[in-house]
Amino acid sequence: MKVGLINWAGSYLTSECYGDGVTVLGNSLGKKQIWELQVTMKQGKQTVVELLGHQGCYLVVDPDGSVRCGKPASVQQSQFLLELHRSGKWTLQLLDSKKYLESDGEDVFCVSRSPSSYHRWLPQLAMHVHIVLYNPTHQCYARADADLDRVWVDTPVPYLEECGFVLRFRNGMYHLETSSHKYVSRAEKLAKKPSAQTAFNLNLKPRCLAFLSDQDGFVLYPQGKRGRLCLGDNPKEEEEWFVIKRCPQWVSLKTKAKRYVSIICGK
Repeated sequence: MKVGLINWAGSYLTSECYGDGVTVLGNSLGKKQIWELQVTMKQGKQTVVELLGHQGCYLVVDPDGSVRCGKPASVQQSQFLLELHRSGKWTLQLLDSKKYLESDGEDVFCVSRSPSSYHRWLPQLAMHVHIVLYNPTHQCYARADADLDRVWVDTPVPYLEECGFVLRFRNGMYHLETSSHKYVSRAEKLAKKPSAQTAFNLNLKPRCLAFLSDQDGFVLYPQGKRGRLCLGDNPKEEEEWFVIKRCPQWVSLKTKAKRYVSIICGK
């Protein structure tokens, strides 16, 4: 899984092209701001990760707390305990020293064991915005219903156009746009335009597992017999989690006789 990491000031964690420098001077998600999140181990419900930069070097913490990109002399320099917060933000705690990754608005370092807002990073998913949403609990994909202005989680294979969504990132929040150019909202029906009612936190963890929540802590998950996607506060265990996947590209095959290739389901 590849992400950009945004600090408290709205700047991106950046692996500079010169030397082994790491800064937070990036103001948009580009090549230097993309990090591959590699899971190295699990500790109960907690996850230990390493961050790999665009030049193939890891985010490394030296004994004095300075941060750079390079090849770690030992795993203690590059392994972080990943903690997810209700706001959708992450903290990254060096597994060996228990110190948190932070920035002062320009430089990046790892010197404090007492977490604060300066230690929180907002992940931005670095993948194509055209996606499908798969719910492992229900083993179905989300599908927008343009006639009823609702979203259902009821499709075993995402072959319908209605299964495609656009995940838009604006001002630190996410808006989920349907194929009919409407938006999933806090209200029970789809909205025509993006607004505060369509803005959600994306709670993201490794392997592109995520759920959307509002500012009050309510989460979107399938409800009822038909699996209507709406806000609630009592999902079954793991029911709110979706796998975010790149939207598959479907094609129609046409013969010289101008007939379409079809699949006939039978014996």
